[in-house]
Amino acid sequence: MISKQKTNLFLRISIAVLILGILFKILHLNYTAIVFISGAIGIIVFYTVRFFQKQPKELLDYSKLFLVIAFVIQYVLQVFHWSFGGIFQRIAQIAFVIFMILYVRDVFFLKDEGEEFKDSESRKKATNKKLNYFLYGIAGLGIIVGAQFKILHWEFGFITGDILLSIGLLAAVISVIRGFGDD
Repeated sequence: MISKQKTNLFLRISIAVLILGILFKILHLNYTAIVFISGAIGIIVFYTVRFFQKQPKELLDYSKLFLVIAFVIQYVLQVFHWSFGGIFQRIAQIAFVIFMILYVRDVFFLKDEGEEFKDSESRKKATNKKLNYFLYGIAGLGIIVGAQFKILHWEFGFITGDILLSIGLLAAVISVIRGFGDD
């Protein structure tokens, strides 16, 4: 059995290899496909191993696994202009929407186990904490996925790279402004 630390290390190395593959593709270097696909396979394998190591698993964890696998497969197909890229593009977009719905549900609507509020001040702090996590998540996802949508020229109905980037950047601005009130 591989340890969690080694799994995370190999996952990070796989992400780095995929990024090098992107650089190889941009610079039109030799062995692009080998480097790129090695990184993609590594991400799928080690993220899946990490998923099975996590206990207990929640619905959001299954959604993340589905999103990672769908996105990586779609990304490889799209970058190399191979068949079925459009189908996997839709699957990845649906996985992203499912992930966002479950993420919002978990942040706002699920109460933490054993969470008892003794007074209104602790309830207010818990609500602020959830809002901050939500804003950080939306900022990160909006910026990263919005950039990806722009790079790949994706559109999913009215959802475009411009809209996702705008949402992500606005969430980042709001979270920064809210952060000044925490001092």
